[in-house]
Amino acid sequence: MTPTIDVEITSETTARAILASAEVDPVDLQATETETLEAVVHRFLHSVAKDQNVDLQVVYRKGENSRHLTVLPNGKVEPRTLSTPIPTTVPTAPPPARAEDSSAPPTGPVVVAAEPITYETQSEVVPHPQTPAPSRPQAHSQTRSRTPQYQGADEAVTGPLEALADLVAAPASPVASDPARLGLRGRLNAALGLKLVPKEASLEMRLRYAQTIIAGPLPDRALIGVMQVKGGVGKTPLSIALTDSIATYRGSRRVVCADLGEVGGSFPDRVAVPPAHGSDALGLLAEISPAATDVRPTTLRQYLTQQPSGADVVIGGAAAPLRYDQAQALGMILSQHRDLIVADTGNSSLADSWQWVAGAAHVAVIPVPIRTDAAIGAQRTLKALAAVRPNLLSRTVIVITDGPGDIPEDEHDIVERFSNLAVPVCRMPYEPLFAGGKRIALSQLRRQTQDALTVLASTAIGLMDRAAG
Repeated sequence: MTPTIDVEITSETTARAILASAEVDPVDLQATETETLEAVVHRFLHSVAKDQNVDLQVVYRKGENSRHLTVLPNGKVEPRTLSTPIPTTVPTAPPPARAEDSSAPPTGPVVVAAEPITYETQSEVVPHPQTPAPSRPQAHSQTRSRTPQYQGADEAVTGPLEALADLVAAPASPVASDPARLGLRGRLNAALGLKLVPKEASLEMRLRYAQTIIAGPLPDRALIGVMQVKGGVGKTPLSIALTDSIATYRGSRRVVCADLGEVGGSFPDRVAVPPAHGSDALGLLAEISPAATDVRPTTLRQYLTQQPSGADVVIGGAAAPLRYDQAQALGMILSQHRDLIVADTGNSSLADSWQWVAGAAHVAVIPVPIRTDAAIGAQRTLKALAAVRPNLLSRTVIVITDGPGDIPEDEHDIVERFSNLAVPVCRMPYEPLFAGGKRIALSQLRRQTQDALTVLASTAIGLMDRAAG
């Protein structure tokens, strides 16, 4: 259906565009210092007609006067003549033909003659110079019947079926073809009922590509370790929020966040749905063996707590930290039933659970607030990782966070310090829930924080391709 836009000139410098016959908010247009109102209106209408590749019908109202125009995709404006309703007169039925007298016999012999039917041959298709010419079937020695031959319903199909592949539709790409929902184009789609796609370099398109990466394939026993030997830098809220963001695009019960920090940490106090008493990693290891292949989902769910995002969480030992073999066994069990593990680690690089994450992680994420002590702690973390597994440094992401007590003047020096190490650096905006110590629910985070988490998740998962195994 060709869209029709009603443009009303409200003043010498303002106008309002409304999509006819649709209950949507109008689009306000205003003249600028460099463009007149007419130029602004024409540019707006031209952009809509060009993006939709249609002849846009426009009702241009100025005071009591109105004009009906058509804006072409090339920007040309033509006057439009209103169409009149089609008359609905009922045609008079012709009088019935008089039946001929068939009682009289024919006066002579009846001769029925039929002219032979000639079949026109299809014109020969000239192939493209770079396209190989199709092979021609060999001429049959006998003349083939022109009557098509069909196989019966009970007969077996013996002919080749390669032609069926041509009937399969090409795969759709929602990343590039779905209408825009953000920015100016998103507002135009909502206001005018259009289907403009986002620009290639827009934030929405970057987020779509990031979501595709997050939902894509993962290596076996995929593990992301959130690591920093400096305490109080936001490892726990970042681990929980990152897990929620990944679960949003991978689906329910596909990602788990494991608390592998010190005993008495803040992990149970920061998740949106806290685990029940006794639902911890030590209880899970006592109930399930890493070698078990017939673990019932209900048994596993007794120790995993599902969050509103669909992700699961499991806290560490409530009485004692996990040993290296216990952390390894926990990782084996979780990886058999979940696509990805996000591990929240403690502050000691000598802890057994920290050492296991450093040796098993596909990607390391290091949060760094804009403080000198946090930057020094990140450098010590990189040194500790290099001592366990040097090749993990090529799959490490530095996350610059923003919170109370940070020094914005030091951000440039901190970012440059890690950029010189050829380590990816991401920027996390200020998030009140992170800084306030409250429980983390993805839906309650700011929109900027959710977008930053999506980019961070895609960056980390994209680095997994570099893992040696």
